[in-house]
Amino acid sequence: MDKKFIQVETKAGEPVAYGDLRLIPMSRSVRFGLPGMKGGFIWNRPVSVAVVDQAGNEAILPVHDVTRLIQIAILGSGLLAGVWFFTRKR
Repeated sequence: MDKKFIQVETKAGEPVAYGDLRLIPMSRSVRFGLPGMKGGFIWNRPVSVAVVDQAGNEAILPVHDVTRLIQIAILGSGLLAGVWFFTRKR
């Protein structure tokens, strides 16, 4: 069995009709797992929305994941606070 440690996959969701438009959500999943072991970690996130009109014109609208940016900011501030706490003079 040839299983990779990290797998990245982008998938299209079910199309949704909105007036004369078709909206197709796109998501990306990142899977972490150890070969030979069951289970692992899967992280799904939205990537974009494809908008298709009746004439067949397609536009890709990116999805900005604000929650991820906030999580990174919280993690970064926690790391900075930890570095400051352990490196300050006593």
